[in-house]
Amino acid sequence: MADSKQAWDRVGQDLSDLGRHVRRHYEQQRGEPERPAPADRRKVEDALRQLADSLDQAFSALGDAIRDPEFGEQTKKAANSLNDALSTTFAGVSERLRSSSDRRKPPAAGG
Repeated sequence: MADSKQAWDRVGQDLSDLGRHVRRHYEQQRGEPERPAPADRRKVEDALRQLADSLDQAFSALGDAIRDPEFGEQTKKAANSLNDALSTTFAGVSERLRSSSDRRKPPAAGG
């Protein structure tokens, strides 16, 4: 059970590292936000434009991160740790099910 917890802790850490990597690329893409105009309509238009710009920056940062060799390495690391955690978890569950099944089997007849 401890192996399973450690494996899942490692998955969490690797995914957090991956998220920080994407955030770093996003922050590099971010510029200074424009100030909205005083008119209500202008404020709405500016807000929508900023939202579109932010989404564009986020996807650009994601694209940049994907092309970054370090991102690829971190993605592989996160995928491997997820695979290890799942394998460890299912191995533990399988062992518990086998053990439980063995204890429930009736004694052999004719002995």
